[in-house]
Amino acid sequence: MRRTPFFLCLIGLLLTACMVAKSPEPSTEEPIFIEDYTEEIDFVDQEGALSAQWEDAVDIPTMMEGEISARFPQYNPIGASDFVLRLNTIFYEAAYALLQPASSEPTVYICDYRTTYQSPRLTSFRYEYYTYQYPAAHGLSACSGFTIDWEREEILPLHAFFGAHPMWKEVINDCMRAYLHEEEITLFDAAAFEGVTEDQTFYLTDTAFVLVYPPYLYTPGALGILEIPVPFVAVASQLREEYRYTLLPELDLADTEKAEQEG
Repeated sequence: MRRTPFFLCLIGLLLTACMVAKSPEPSTEEPIFIEDYTEEIDFVDQEGALSAQWEDAVDIPTMMEGEISARFPQYNPIGASDFVLRLNTIFYEAAYALLQPASSEPTVYICDYRTTYQSPRLTSFRYEYYTYQYPAAHGLSACSGFTIDWEREEILPLHAFFGAHPMWKEVINDCMRAYLHEEEITLFDAAAFEGVTEDQTFYLTDTAFVLVYPPYLYTPGALGILEIPVPFVAVASQLREEYRYTLLPELDLADTEKAEQEG
């Protein structure tokens, strides 16, 4: 069932509201999600936010038929700040970042996300992708992350949490090597593991930074994405003070230094 007049009216209302309303507090809102598919969808007003809903049941995509689908976060655009609107664009573009140009062969492309960390100041998202190009023997998985600082209005790189501290990379690398050893994760060459990179992919959980490496970089493809948790408490004394109190609000510096020595 088509609802074109309703859809056009809704878009007009949103554009008008965006021009006249004041910016909301994005850090207190949960993002809505948009499912973007090749099928026709209806847009409905649900608690003041846009959402996409299927009219028909979704069939599981098959490698022979091909399927392109993406699910990604979107903050309410009504009265949103320029930063929030920019985030929405970034999240949309990231959802299709690995989609190759149109091909005559069937393609499976799936992107999904989840919120892995949420506090009044910080929000972290994890994107996961699966791509398959027929007639390849198998598909590929990938992962990316976004961590937003609402006070700074920035998407943070990993080094932003540590500032100019001279030892933070070494401490993180030691933590990762210890994790790989303890978990007995097979590497192609343990000596070739370089650790933190300049543009390191990561996301936050409630207790750790999770550093991400693609399949085949250090590990066999059968192991999938390599994700290595580095507990906040393990790097607490290297964290910038503002983020230490955000990520470890229950600990003071003396406590964290003691925990590092014991653990």
